[in-house]
Amino acid sequence: MGDVTVRAYLLGEFRLVVNGRLIDMGASRRSRDLLAYLLTHRESAAPRDVLCETFWPRARPAAARNSLHVALTGARRMLRPQELIERSLDAYRIVRSARVWTDADEFERRCRDGRRAADPAEAARCLEAAGLLWRGGLLADQPYADWASGRRETLRALALEAQSRLVALYTERGDHGPAATLARRILADDPCNEDVHRGLMLCYARTGLRHLALVQYRHLADTLWDDLRVRPACETTALYERLRRPA
Repeated sequence: MGDVTVRAYLLGEFRLVVNGRLIDMGASRRSRDLLAYLLTHRESAAPRDVLCETFWPRARPAAARNSLHVALTGARRMLRPQELIERSLDAYRIVRSARVWTDADEFERRCRDGRRAADPAEAARCLEAAGLLWRGGLLADQPYADWASGRRETLRALALEAQSRLVALYTERGDHGPAATLARRILADDPCNEDVHRGLMLCYARTGLRHLALVQYRHLADTLWDDLRVRPACETTALYERLRRPA
């Protein structure tokens, strides 16, 4: 079969490039879903019964096995002339000899490196690289793929954590414009993120927009009370009081 190089783009719209060729996956949604599943579970072979239960949980066993056969046939047809799926007894997997890269794995690695970096500049570089990979949630074009929901939520939380850390790093080094832009983007998706609200308040205050910092605090307080029935943390309130009564 020869060496096979696979690049799978799982964040946002699912795209697959095999040996430099973009695979046309428009023919069969179920075949596309099956490929995505095998790529994200490639550490071990997926038993036939697990695949049937994952994709056809309410079908009779014979009907589910037939549907799996049809989906596998469609997936193999998409990938021709490459043989990317192998069978071992009653289980299937991506061929072990394939060199597989996924943007989701790379995103996690960049976030991990950013968290571990002792140097703020290096941490920022890692987190910026992660941000370039984040084109949306895991398999965002397949929002009802229940099997992906666990990792989808994990990656989303990781993205928010990385973006929040980047806001803090930008603010610490005085890059208030990028920090504020990123903070507003985060808050559109995570409106109760108090650390980011506080970072945005600092950005406003340090660029002469103290009135916007005070407005931001009141917006945070309203959001926290409406959504969670809690008040802002003491640290946030102390910042508000310092800005409200500057020396």
